[in-house]
Amino acid sequence: MASRRKAPQEEDPGLDMSSLIDVSFLLLIYFLVTSTLDPKEADLGMTMPTSSGSGAAVEIDQMTIEVNGTGHIVLNDEVLDTDAESREVPLLLDRLRTYAESARLTDSEPLVIIAANDAAKGQRFIDVLNALADPDVDITNVTITGFTDE
Repeated sequence: MASRRKAPQEEDPGLDMSSLIDVSFLLLIYFLVTSTLDPKEADLGMTMPTSSGSGAAVEIDQMTIEVNGTGHIVLNDEVLDTDAESREVPLLLDRLRTYAESARLTDSEPLVIIAANDAAKGQRFIDVLNALADPDVDITNVTITGFTDE
C-alpha cells in the first residue's frame, strides 16, 4: 500500500495584504475627490462701507409708469406719450434717462413701478419695457403691479 504524503504546509498561514491596501487607497482617493471643502469665513470677501463726508445719503423717489386702456403712458400722474400706435416713446425715454442719471449721481438704486391696464395693448407694455432697457437708461429694478384706478 502506498503511503500518502502530505503537502508541506507553511508554518504561518497569512493573507495577501496587497489587494487590501489597493482597495483602501482607492477608497481614500474616492472620498478625497468627491468631498467638498467649505471656505473659511476669513476667506470670504467683504467690503466695508466707507464714510463719505457728505452726510446723509439722498434717496430718490420711485417712478410710477401707468399704461392706461387707451395706450397713453402716464408718468407720476403726468400724461406723456399719447400716440398709442407709435412704438416710440420719446418723452418717457427722456424722463427715464434723467431719472437714471440722478440715481447714479446720488448713488442710489432707481425703482420703477409699472402698472398696465388690462385693456391696454401688450405691445404698449413692451414699448415701456424696451425704454427701460435702453443703454442710456438700463434700469433693472422694476416692479410690475396691477392697474389701480384711483
